[in-house]
Amino acid sequence: MDALRHTFEQQLAAALPGVDIALERPKAGELGDLAFPCFRAAKQLGKNPAQLSQELAGSITMEGATLVAAGPYLNLKLAPETRAKAVLGAILDAPRDRPYGSRPANGKKVIVEYSSPNIAKLFTIGHLRSTMIGHALAQTHQFLGYDVIRLNHLGDWGTQFGTLLAAYTRWAQDGNADLEQDFDWAEPAPDKRRTPLFRLFQLYVRFHAEEENDPAMRDEARGWFKRLEAGDAEARRLWSWFRQISLKEFQRIYDRLGVSFDTLEQGEAFYEDQLAPTMQRLTEAGLLVEGDKGARIISLEDVGIATPCLVQKGDGTSIYATRDLAAALYRKEAYGFDRCLYVVGTDQVLHFQQIFAVLDKLDPWFQGRMLHTPFGMVKLPEGKMSTRKGNVIFLEDVLDEAKERVAAIIEEKNPELKDKATVSEVLGMGAVVFFDAMNDRVKPITFTWDRVIALDGDTGPYVQYAHARILSVLRKAGGDWAMKAQVQAADGPSLSYSEAQLPSQLAGLAAPEAQSLLFELAGLPGAISAVAEGCMATPLARQLVSVARSFSGYYTNCPILAPENAPEVREARLALCVATARALRQGLFLMGIQAPEEM
Repeated sequence: MDALRHTFEQQLAAALPGVDIALERPKAGELGDLAFPCFRAAKQLGKNPAQLSQELAGSITMEGATLVAAGPYLNLKLAPETRAKAVLGAILDAPRDRPYGSRPANGKKVIVEYSSPNIAKLFTIGHLRSTMIGHALAQTHQFLGYDVIRLNHLGDWGTQFGTLLAAYTRWAQDGNADLEQDFDWAEPAPDKRRTPLFRLFQLYVRFHAEEENDPAMRDEARGWFKRLEAGDAEARRLWSWFRQISLKEFQRIYDRLGVSFDTLEQGEAFYEDQLAPTMQRLTEAGLLVEGDKGARIISLEDVGIATPCLVQKGDGTSIYATRDLAAALYRKEAYGFDRCLYVVGTDQVLHFQQIFAVLDKLDPWFQGRMLHTPFGMVKLPEGKMSTRKGNVIFLEDVLDEAKERVAAIIEEKNPELKDKATVSEVLGMGAVVFFDAMNDRVKPITFTWDRVIALDGDTGPYVQYAHARILSVLRKAGGDWAMKAQVQAADGPSLSYSEAQLPSQLAGLAAPEAQSLLFELAGLPGAISAVAEGCMATPLARQLVSVARSFSGYYTNCPILAPENAPEVREARLALCVATARALRQGLFLMGIQAPEEM
């Protein structure tokens, strides 16, 4: 398809010298495979867009394609065999190091900062958004030729640790110092949650509940954090222990999600020894001014931001803005990146506006390289979740519930399925992750069990089932057809495909349903690129649903293994099945979802 696009662009450039050529993809295959909107060109040439479209349709010829003027659009529609050959060739004959839709290494480096949970808190359903959006962005950028650094900026420093230290010394140090016992003042927890980390969470919630009626407790928490920053031995010992407890549980969840990072050591605490040099650089640049109660701030009114950036509290303690500035300066020296993506919620929009503005003032090198990728919060039907108040839905509960619901469906519909527990886990995870991806990144999500766990419609299991159904067809076909559909893992998360021979005859793919499927498959590279461009997985998720839906129509209306099929028809239709299986599996992989071979 890339070659056809390039040829079409060359033809247009020759007919319209000096005009920028920008092609679009029609929404439906009936309209064509590529479209040239004539608006801008017509304006440059002083012509009517519809008139220009007609002129181009009469003057340009493309072998194996028809050019149709549709109002102000010039549509290129490929002949059925040409479309089949182009799409199948792109998928089946892709070299091992260049899977369908991928791009060669471009020498550019992208940092993706994502997940970034706070120490001593359990993962909630809200953490899924940052984790899986970031994972998809990292996977996709690597697929498109970028050198990707995956960073988890753990919240392992800050005032919250003062809160934890104060709470621990109040209610745990005497009698439950190892946090191995349930608190007699807390509601009994389910067995899977009877862990030291959950008891830290209980301490955190209790402290915030009681400080509302006792403001002096806040001073107690601030005092503990000041001791921590000053290097107090007991504060440091407890902080290190809290961190170890948290990382152990975090890693267990990451393993279950199939998510990994290049390092878990570059959290907020990592930059502790760089805070003073950062403050010195800000001072030398003349950016610091004194705010209320001795605080140090940076005015940003000259760049249109009314709220100044607070970088040091009046008591001398740091704030997360200070640590984010130190992190950015460190990353410049350590990685020399071209782009840095921060996958952080919409509630931090102002924070990142401030940080990026300060960095631009401090060093022009940062201009245009920093990008906040905000996402909407996950809400309960009754309102916003709050860790402080304890009204949260834990991510592990969601994953477990999804697995159980899928297992019940499998038991009802396919009780003889092999390895039901593994398939239930894969489908349950797919349902949860895909649900998140199908929602617009920026908009908030209202969490309801029915929406998350639904296994029909525009869901992950629907796409996964399409893949499993294809593999079933290929197994029935015999020979090595099922082997041809396998996606073989190469180095790390990258994908490679084994070579496949195109069918000699493609007449069996002339049916509208086959052509519709080919059209949707042709749209996958664009959807993958859109993930990187728009920094959201939604375009890929929606395109995978379109492919799965088109395959259903193809499967129903184009008998693949019918005895009456001529050998060349059978071969061509099976080849399309192979291509579709590979494409679905690849797309799901980029989103962090597995593609089962049986369901």
